[in-house]
Amino acid sequence: MAVSRLISRGFKYHLLTYIKKVNLLTFILFISLNFAPISQANAENRLIIIVRHAEKADTPVKDPQLSPKGVIRATLLINVLHRTPLSQLIATQYQRTQQSLEPIAEVRHLPVTIVEANAIEQHIQHIVEQVYAVQGNTLIAGHSDTVPLIIKALGGPEIQAINEDDYSQLFLLSLNDGQPASLIATRYGQE
Repeated sequence: MAVSRLISRGFKYHLLTYIKKVNLLTFILFISLNFAPISQANAENRLIIIVRHAEKADTPVKDPQLSPKGVIRATLLINVLHRTPLSQLIATQYQRTQQSLEPIAEVRHLPVTIVEANAIEQHIQHIVEQVYAVQGNTLIAGHSDTVPLIIKALGGPEIQAINEDDYSQLFLLSLNDGQPASLIATRYGQE
């Protein structure tokens, strides 16, 4: 009886030691295999969502605010992108782009980064720099003349010019390290 208890105790001790070692090794493997690639994937893969600002009021001509219809469209971005994690929001110095991002900025508790839109080439370059300065997904509110240029500068395909009365287009530009960018064009809100 005593011998079987000693064997039993010895066996239990070795078994527990073995389990602890296996658990430690499993934990180390889990950390090295699972967490590292995930964090690297987040750094290398990103989604850039580009919209033209929502409908603007007719006055003042120089820097109009959003119209009531534009405010509704801006609010719709919250629902359209509710499952999409965002790291940053980018707008120009004009009220219509900032107000297009204001509702989602409030809900997500994200600041809106302002990239001045004076000289168009510099503006596009600064947008690209800002996109790559922050890891994760970005939502950009641009203008009818800048949205196609932003997409192209980030490695996307050339798209048709956006009509002056078209506010519903939403572009999803997927940037995957080492792969060509892919673009999905869709629409949101009332047309």
